[in-house]
Amino acid sequence: MDKSSFTITEMSAAPDVKFQAAGYIIYETAGLFEKALNDSFQEEPKSLTIDMENVVVFTSVGIRVILKAVKTAKKKGIDFKVENPSETVRSVLKLSNLDKMLLR
Repeated sequence: MDKSSFTITEMSAAPDVKFQAAGYIIYETAGLFEKALNDSFQEEPKSLTIDMENVVVFTSVGIRVILKAVKTAKKKGIDFKVENPSETVRSVLKLSNLDKMLLR
């Protein structure tokens, strides 16, 4: 897998938006990740879920994108969560103390 390889696919639309992310969430791909989440907020969903089972690399830039999305979701009354985190994602979320807030 190419180091800059990242995909985010919308699996379902509002009112319960779900994305599947795969690949590398790094500086070069964070913009795509952030844009997909921001675009989904325009749909005014009740919930937003990101399946991160296939995320291979997850850096602090990904944490920044997620924290920004959490803030926006909270403001808009949207339930935001991460599901099926890969071991990499789970480790980074745990180190960031975000696992309890985001994982269900």
